[in-house]
Amino acid sequence: MARFLILFLFVFVYGCSSENSAHSDSVSDDFYSPMQEKQRSKNKYLAYTHNITVTVEKIELPVVFKSVIDTCLNDSEYECLIMQSTQRGGRYASGSIMLRVAPEGIPKYRSLISKSGEVEQQSTTAEDLTDSVIDTEKRLEMLNAYQKKLTELEKNPNINIESLIKVSSEMSDVQTKLEYSQGQKAKLNQRISMDILTISLKTNENETFISPISESLSDFGEDFSEGIAIFITTAAYLIPWVLLVIFFVWLIRFILIRSKRGKNL
Repeated sequence: MARFLILFLFVFVYGCSSENSAHSDSVSDDFYSPMQEKQRSKNKYLAYTHNITVTVEKIELPVVFKSVIDTCLNDSEYECLIMQSTQRGGRYASGSIMLRVAPEGIPKYRSLISKSGEVEQQSTTAEDLTDSVIDTEKRLEMLNAYQKKLTELEKNPNINIESLIKVSSEMSDVQTKLEYSQGQKAKLNQRISMDILTISLKTNENETFISPISESLSDFGEDFSEGIAIFITTAAYLIPWVLLVIFFVWLIRFILIRSKRGKNL
């Protein structure tokens, strides 16, 4: 009977802890979206960057990496684009993916990667681009107004040839500046409307007790050959010095012996 009660309590406590952890995970997953909505309602010129670091099993790293890449490539709903991707193998296997995604799609990718392993860290930063957007819009207004004045001058029937040439040159310069400013405004609008998500995939160096032993055995041949190479290189540097030291020792002994013989004579 006592054993049955202990088993019941264990199952009850484990079930409660599982529910609490699941609840905390869901809270963690859904925490950022409401915060961003409130922030955007206060300031529409915020550009968001998200970072999430997940530890996955080493054997699962390529699978998780490919899953994120494929999901983004096939995602037309949130206009996902892969800005950068890196995957490293070996003892310290890791991966990194930078995505540009519509704000509504961030929870989808955060949930996808959270299910692949243990979330070590996640963060969200916002960059206020208000000043940049306002300055660009003011510059565009000034350039448009100046271009309008130049157009009126160009249409003036009393304008002379020299002035017309100057006006045409100035209009060309203004048009170039307008196109550049319009491009800057488009980039700012894109940065505001699309979030950046950086996913970092990590693995444990030693996932099991036998892992370091097996890795050491697999690297034995390479380490052994490197050891021989280092020994040969060291010998190549030391041999001339050893010969030089032997020569000086022999020379000193020769001088001492000669001096003793001279004294005896």
